Amino acid sequence: MFWGILIVVLAGGVLGAAQMMDIALVAIYMEMGIGIGIGVATATVIFALGAGVVSAMDYVRKRKAS
Repeated sequence: MFWGILIVVLAGGVLGAAQMMDIALVAIYMEMGIGIGIGVATATVIFALGAGVVSAMDYVRKRKAS
């Protein structure tokens, strides 16, 4: 929810700036989309690695307990 609000605020700011400075809006939104895609992909990889480490630690702990 929080990130959705931030993205909407960012998109509104870009729209306002593009109107005031006469900038190509499509190019800016395309760059924003690419950046969001890179951010989501990076977060997914970091989450998957972290989950794998925690799972491995839990597996080793359970293995030692039995």
